[in-house]
Amino acid sequence: MRCRPSRSRAATFALIAGLPISSHAAHDGAETLFLESLPVVLSVSRLPSPMLDASGAVTLIDEDTIRDTGYRELDRLFRLVPGMMVGRERGNSQWVTYHGLGPEFPNQMQVLIDGRSVYSPYFFGGPNWGALSIQLEDIERIEVIRGSDSASYGSNAFLGVVNILSRPVANEAGSSVRTRLGNRGIRDLSARAVAREGPLGLRVSAAQRRDRGFPGMHDGARLRTLDLRTDLRLDTDQELTLFAGVSQGHDQLGYAGTPFNSSGERVARIEDDFVHLRWTYTPAPDQALTVALYRNREQTRERWSVHAPPLGLYDIPVNHDRRSRRDNVEITHRFAPTDSVRVAWGAEWRQDRLNAPVLFHGRGMRKEQLGRMFGNLEWRLSPHWLVNSGVMAERFNGSDTRLSPRLFATWQPDRHQSWRIGYSRAHRQPSLFEQGADVRITMPDTGELLHQRHLANPSIRPQRIDAFELGYLGKSSGGTTLDVRIFSERISDLIWREHVDTFDPHLPGHEFAIRPEPGSIHEHVQRTLGATRWRNLPGKVTLDGVEYQLTFKPWRGGEIRLHHAMLRARAPRQGEVTRSVAPHVAGVHWRQKFGAWHSTATMLRMGRIDAGSGHVPGYRYTVPAYTTLDWSLSRTLHAGAVPVDLRVTGLNLLGRHQELAHRPLQQLAGDRPVNRVRPMVYVDLQARF
Repeated sequence: MRCRPSRSRAATFALIAGLPISSHAAHDGAETLFLESLPVVLSVSRLPSPMLDASGAVTLIDEDTIRDTGYRELDRLFRLVPGMMVGRERGNSQWVTYHGLGPEFPNQMQVLIDGRSVYSPYFFGGPNWGALSIQLEDIERIEVIRGSDSASYGSNAFLGVVNILSRPVANEAGSSVRTRLGNRGIRDLSARAVAREGPLGLRVSAAQRRDRGFPGMHDGARLRTLDLRTDLRLDTDQELTLFAGVSQGHDQLGYAGTPFNSSGERVARIEDDFVHLRWTYTPAPDQALTVALYRNREQTRERWSVHAPPLGLYDIPVNHDRRSRRDNVEITHRFAPTDSVRVAWGAEWRQDRLNAPVLFHGRGMRKEQLGRMFGNLEWRLSPHWLVNSGVMAERFNGSDTRLSPRLFATWQPDRHQSWRIGYSRAHRQPSLFEQGADVRITMPDTGELLHQRHLANPSIRPQRIDAFELGYLGKSSGGTTLDVRIFSERISDLIWREHVDTFDPHLPGHEFAIRPEPGSIHEHVQRTLGATRWRNLPGKVTLDGVEYQLTFKPWRGGEIRLHHAMLRARAPRQGEVTRSVAPHVAGVHWRQKFGAWHSTATMLRMGRIDAGSGHVPGYRYTVPAYTTLDWSLSRTLHAGAVPVDLRVTGLNLLGRHQELAHRPLQQLAGDRPVNRVRPMVYVDLQARF
């Protein structure tokens, strides 16, 4: 499936040429169908726009698709998005990235729930997908911006944006109770209650999700969540919305038999909560003022013991507890000064507090403040031309202000198709952990250093991307839709995790490394396990490629969605970087309605990818290309006047395969990883009231 870019692009343009998209072939009925099939998207420039006017590639996952897949976890939905690479190294560890370049915890894509960033300030800075407090049943749509959009969403929108939007209470049909049972200990239970009284609407969702993870692994999980949304219509122009939620659970982590029990089996106990208040004033259709503030709190308790040689004589406790708090205030204003111009601008202030003693040896509470302002302008030059420009100004902790500009031009030869070309520049601020990691294991009685796992690198710089894009979106009179994105991305100062030799006196930043005494326990453990730090790679990393999504309805009641991405990564003298990007990822998603039955099948083909732990000396593991199939079948029955939805869902139905291998068993001994994904089947019952 690996193709040369020139052939790939030629094939793509052949697809475009083959679509019957001529405006002369369209009639009124086809135009109506066309307009209904390409909905308004909200995320790209913060200006609500029909998809044809959007200044970027957007994949929309609507509530019908979410329901019909039968998925029980959020991350699996992104297998439907071109260019997204999704996998699991453990049953409770979700790995989601756009275009690769993701280590154990990808952190280069902004993730929002109703406009609230769920990026975790602690550890590597990525979202904890398994602990997000939102039920799939409450999601109205997910908008995925494929490509950098820091001009609208700042530093973390380096490669793309995921915006998850919950359903307004006014759009709810009623309450429900749901249970799910399956193999590998799947035992899920959820309930939703909806109430409305005049201008006030309330939804409360409670759920418990649990399973035993992969066979032969210590990776079971249990999560309990409680979510609330309240919509209050103050008058015809004003609305007040309150979101709140809490999640509690535990994840089994670690591996048996790792040297010195350095990553021993343990349980991480999670307690997260948030509160989010949003006021919206809409005096006219093209004018809105929004003020939002939220607080996220995360807390994890994670402890185990490592064994000090000789013969495991000492058990050294490791306290990996951590907690964080994020406070955020944002104001956004959009308006239309003329009939042909629309503007959105805003400002945001954020403060992150992180208390994680094991991550920052002896430093206590870490803080980071962010201030940003942004502006986006959309100018309709003529019926066929549209220009969108934007810029974000950001400043972290009093550092230099950085600008992230974005400029796109769109040509629309008719109401059925649009071509866009654009450029954007973005920066990603290093996380607190990437800047200041100093992880040490010491003897409890003497304080003697046993192992220095991570070294700080205060001189690390933000990474930068310059992205060029050519895109096409069109729909034929027969209902076929084609979305194509051709891109060339240049990344400077990529932040990458590397193994370092703490015995080397010429190590850059050597003042942050502690040299062990010859013949000491510290020397033995340090030479065996090594140490890591984050640094900027020299030169530029380039990502070139093409991706497309083709949706069509070949027969009555059926819909097929094809997507395919082909990428070429280049990085001077950095083979592990290029191997972290799969050369291709493709999928087909089929939905079929026949009578009272609904069937959905999703097949994914993932190219080979080096997902090994580059920070382990001499270790790498390339995951072979694999194909996997998910299938779901449902119908609605009735128990008296109560509709009951019955669904059977199977995952990974083509058999066992490896998806990731960050930390295989006995990785230093070179043993074959055993954490293979296996088929899972579960039955789902939901009663609606």
